[in-house]
Amino acid sequence: MTEFNWERKISVIPGGFMDSLPVIDLRPLRDGSDPLAVAGALDTACTDLGFFVITGHGLDPALRAAAVDQAKRFFALPLEAKMDIAIAKSCCHSGYVAARAETLDDTAGADTKEALDITTDRGPDHPDVIAGTPLHGAAQWPATLMPGFRDVADAYAAACLDINTHLMRGLALALGLTEDWFVPMFRDPLASLRMLHYAPVPAEETAPAAGAHTDYGSLTLLAQDDVGGLQVAARGGGWIDVTTPPDALIVNLGDMIARWTNHRYVSTRHRVLAPVDRDRYSLPFFVAPDFHAVVEAIPTCVEPDTEPLYPPIAAGEYMLSRFDATHDYLKAKA
Repeated sequence: MTEFNWERKISVIPGGFMDSLPVIDLRPLRDGSDPLAVAGALDTACTDLGFFVITGHGLDPALRAAAVDQAKRFFALPLEAKMDIAIAKSCCHSGYVAARAETLDDTAGADTKEALDITTDRGPDHPDVIAGTPLHGAAQWPATLMPGFRDVADAYAAACLDINTHLMRGLALALGLTEDWFVPMFRDPLASLRMLHYAPVPAEETAPAAGAHTDYGSLTLLAQDDVGGLQVAARGGGWIDVTTPPDALIVNLGDMIARWTNHRYVSTRHRVLAPVDRDRYSLPFFVAPDFHAVVEAIPTCVEPDTEPLYPPIAAGEYMLSRFDATHDYLKAKA
């Protein structure tokens, strides 16, 4: 197995923290031509900001455009049609989330965005569905299925899972592990494609459309349009406005990676400002390990003669605790 050479690690910018998102070309990792260079770049980004932009990821631009188009078609449906698959009707956190039904930042109030969560669609014969494992079951799809909607969503999810596999291989090398170290924890990951719509608001409205928060899982892969609005908290204070090259993806670490790496890697707060004169659409794809995978401090991230910051926890148990604190329908059930 390839091992990481710490002498090739890219240095943090002298004199302070990053004030913009680094752009990392994944191609040398994906094709095997220079995986250690990519691992070094990933390590720097993950220890500093926990956010970075990737190119050379292999996601077909046509598939990305098709997924955005399907999102626009769904959100254009009447509210009653979207509420037919409200997330509160789901056993596995799949379905439509109306505006102001989710609160990511209690100090800012409920988010104004609307969302469609599409979780991995697991049939009745899946072992975890039979066992009644939370977050496992059939995804909810629009009642009058729009032509091609499910095919596009499934293809997009598959492409993102492939990118996640490469990224986790790069992170394993960066952490001094064998490159396949994470593979057993991602056999049947908790993954979800989230389609988001941000309606324009009056210019004088200042509340974020998505409040400041950190993500819960391991990695988030985000495709955004050119409207803008995503801001990442800078380590030195203030907010970084995120722009990306065409067809690039934004990647950020979730709290689970921070916990897994004993806070060697960081999960950073971010928010989305509401657009003023245009609708905004984005496609975050959230990935977390298998429900039963145990998340405990990675050995290379714990100093000798010290204890890890957190006890071991099952990935699914952790995800459930975070969902319960965010979504109104789960608060109501509680």
